[in-house]
Amino acid sequence: MKEINLRKARAGVVAAIAMLPGLGLPSAVPAAQWELQPFLDLGAVYDDNIQLTNGPHDSTSGYFAAARLEAKRTTETSKVNANGALVHTAYRQAAVPDKTEGGVTLNAETQTSERGKLGLDGEIRHDALFETATIPRGTGNVRDTDVGLSTNTQVRRDYRTLQPSWNWLLTELSAVRLAVRLTDANFSNEAGTGLVDYKEDLLSATYSRQLNPKDDVSVTTNVVRYRPATGGNDADTRQLLAGVGRLFSETVRGSIAAGASRTKLGSPTGEDTASGLVTTASLRQTSELETLEGVISRDITPSGAGQALRTDQIRLYWSRRVSAQTEFVFETQLFRNRVLEGSNPAIDRRYVELVPQLRWQWLENLYVVGSFRYRQQKFDALPGSAESNTVFLGISYRL
Repeated sequence: MKEINLRKARAGVVAAIAMLPGLGLPSAVPAAQWELQPFLDLGAVYDDNIQLTNGPHDSTSGYFAAARLEAKRTTETSKVNANGALVHTAYRQAAVPDKTEGGVTLNAETQTSERGKLGLDGEIRHDALFETATIPRGTGNVRDTDVGLSTNTQVRRDYRTLQPSWNWLLTELSAVRLAVRLTDANFSNEAGTGLVDYKEDLLSATYSRQLNPKDDVSVTTNVVRYRPATGGNDADTRQLLAGVGRLFSETVRGSIAAGASRTKLGSPTGEDTASGLVTTASLRQTSELETLEGVISRDITPSGAGQALRTDQIRLYWSRRVSAQTEFVFETQLFRNRVLEGSNPAIDRRYVELVPQLRWQWLENLYVVGSFRYRQQKFDALPGSAESNTVFLGISYRL
């Protein structure tokens, strides 16, 4: 059954990539309105602790090849942004099996009337947990904290999310937004790892009001249902948050929201409840030379460990063009995971990842890319932390 699911997921990734040129495009509209940008990446990688383990380990090297596609389309009433990639990495050491990862992300919205707007966000990802997937770029999905959870290099995850949303203007200054987020995660080759398939359903409703051209306020309520496939550690969460947003300038916008969360926990031995603070703060800055995206949050998150978690996170993406041919990119993610009640030595941990990267335009359509990645993981139950240093060097050809 796992093999069948895996084949279906891979087929879904390939099919979704193939369908990108037709997303939201009526047959009567010329395909020239789409902006399509394919890439081909080739390179080499070296890692001194690819499994991120505390025990004895050897260094690993290998080669990778990737095909990527960026697609966007904008009209007066709609816009679509889609990204797809397929990456194969071949390792020289027999102890580390080769891997093939891929994924598609989609962000789309359409104006249905003067007051109404429909949106759709989605993602399909087939990846490994012992390294961070290259999709999506930016601050990513701040609810996904499974990376680094398993040191078994043969484990693969099929991760799927779908989030339709509806926005409605009540007045010129106020609006409501309803959204449903469906998450489904399945693992293969997970025997002995403790990983558990899970589903999470999230229903969100937000009321927002514009106070002035720069400031707005909002109230959000969330209902979340987490169901692991085994173990019986179900979780039902209710949240209420109040937030403020500010447009600091034409290029800088920030927001912060805070509130209370209450989770009803189910287990084979009985039921319990956990309450606490939830908060999220974000900042985005864009200009001709740089892009900055940052998120800080405390939330109740799903996990392949079989339990809902309390997670503190920081995620940052910064790109800066230092010359006409050179761009510097820095990405980081830090999170602290704990079970909601008590402790669990297989779950409670800290994870840090820092990735500086330099991109140089060698020729008109050819880029040289070099990066360094530092990872650190510390389980509360273990005396020491595991560290990994990785070096990438490759070329990217814009077709």
